[in-house]
Amino acid sequence: MKKTKILVTYGPAIASVKKIQNLVEAGANAFRINCSHGLTNDFLKAARIIRLGTKNARYPVGLVFDIAGPKLRLDRFKGELTVKKGQKVTLQIRKTDLKSYRLGISRPEILKSVKKGERLFIDDGNLLFEVISANPSTVVIRAHNGGVILPSKGINLPDSEIKIPTVGDKDREDIKTAIRADADYIALSFVRSGDNILEAKRVIKKFGGRQKLIAKLERREAIEKIEEIMALADGVMVARGDLGVELPPAELPKLQKRIISLANLYHRPVIIATQMLESMRYQPRATRAEINDVASAVFDFADAVMLSAETATGRFPLEAVQTMDNVISTTEQDQPEFRLDLRKNIVKLDIPLAIAQAVKETYQSCRTDMVFAFTTSGYTAELISNLFPPQPVIALTPDKKVMGALALYRSVYPLLVKPSKTFKDMLDIVDDVCKKYKLARRGQKVTITGGVPLGMRKPTNFLMIHEVS
Repeated sequence: MKKTKILVTYGPAIASVKKIQNLVEAGANAFRINCSHGLTNDFLKAARIIRLGTKNARYPVGLVFDIAGPKLRLDRFKGELTVKKGQKVTLQIRKTDLKSYRLGISRPEILKSVKKGERLFIDDGNLLFEVISANPSTVVIRAHNGGVILPSKGINLPDSEIKIPTVGDKDREDIKTAIRADADYIALSFVRSGDNILEAKRVIKKFGGRQKLIAKLERREAIEKIEEIMALADGVMVARGDLGVELPPAELPKLQKRIISLANLYHRPVIIATQMLESMRYQPRATRAEINDVASAVFDFADAVMLSAETATGRFPLEAVQTMDNVISTTEQDQPEFRLDLRKNIVKLDIPLAIAQAVKETYQSCRTDMVFAFTTSGYTAELISNLFPPQPVIALTPDKKVMGALALYRSVYPLLVKPSKTFKDMLDIVDDVCKKYKLARRGQKVTITGGVPLGMRKPTNFLMIHEVS
C-alpha cells in the first residue's frame, strides 16, 4: 500500500468506465475534472463516468472539481496558429480569425489591464510575447519565440495588475455543479489571499456543500500571503505551470520544498502538479529527469502527485499512472523517517496531537503493522497522516462523505463501518476488516485510536495495541 497518492486528470483519453477502472487498478487514488474546459453537462457526465468506474474500487477514490477562477485563456477556436519570432498577433474581444492572426480571449479584463512593454505568456510560458500596443478593444503582441498556439491555452501576465474577482459567475455555477455531482474536493484556481478562500467557502456553504477546499498556488500574490492561505484552506496544490511563469523557474524547486514544509506545519495535505511525466503524453516511457521529479516529491513527504495532460489527452494514460505508481512504491521503500518537532507545529490540539505522535512512537517499540483510526469527522486520520507514520492508516468511519475526503491524504485508506457502541464492537470491526481486506494476519499487532465515550462525536483521546484474532 503506497503512501503517496496519485491524482489523475480526466479527459478524452480516459473517458470511459473501463479506462477509469484500469487506472484505479494501476494506482489512481482520485480524479480531477478541470472546469476550464467544458460546460455543466460535460462535468456531470465526467463525474458519472468516474463514479461508475470507481464504484467497485478496493478503497474509496476521490473526486476533485478544479474551478477555473480568473484564469485567462484564449477562446475555443478550431484549428491552430503557427507563429514565428517577431510575428505580430492581435488579442481581441471578438471571435478568433486565424487568417488575420487575431485571437479571441476569454476575459476582456486582459485588454484593460496590460500596458505597452509588458510581457505576455501563452501555454504555461512556452510562447513569450511583448505588448507593443494596447487599448480597451485590442492588444497587439509580438512573439519573442516561434511556436504553435492551440485553442483554450492559458495566458499569463506576470507584469500586469489584473483586477478580476477570484470567484466569478461561472465559478459559482461550477461550484454548484461540483456539489450536485457530490465531489469530495473543490480546487480554487489563482488564489491571491485568504479572503479568496473565505469567499469560496461561503459559496460552498450557500449551496449546501461540505466539500474540502484546495487552494491552487499559481500567483505571486499567493506566495506573498502563503501563511494566511495555508491557515484557511483545507489543502494546497503547487501548480507549477502558472507559478513557473509568474516567478523565475529557477526558484520553483526551493519554493516547492518550502510549501511542502509549511503545509506539514499546518497539517494540510499538499499536491504537487504540472508536467510530472510530461513526455508520456507522446511516448510510453518517462525521462530520467521526470522519474527523479516524482521521487523528489515523495522524499519531501508530499501527500499526492498529479497527472494533467498525461492522462487527459495523452497517448499513454495507463502507462503514466503505472509509471508513477512504480516510482512511488520504489522510492518509499528507502524513504528516511520524518523527524518530528511538534514545538514548531501550528496546530496545537494537545490530546489528538499527542495521540497522533504516540502512534509513531508505538511503532518504534511494538512494531505494529497497521494503524486503525476510528473517526467520525476524518480529523484523526488527517492528523496522523501529517505526522508521517511508517504504517498505512486505515480510517474507519460511518460517514461516506468523510471517506472520499480522505482519499488524497498520505498513507490514509478509508473504509465505511457501522458506529461502534462498545470496545468489543471496535475490536470486532478491526478483526473483520483485517480478514476481509487481508490487511493483517491473526496474531499480528495493530494500533487502534478513537474517542470515548463511544457513540458521541468526541475528539480522539485513546490509543491501544491490539493483537488481531
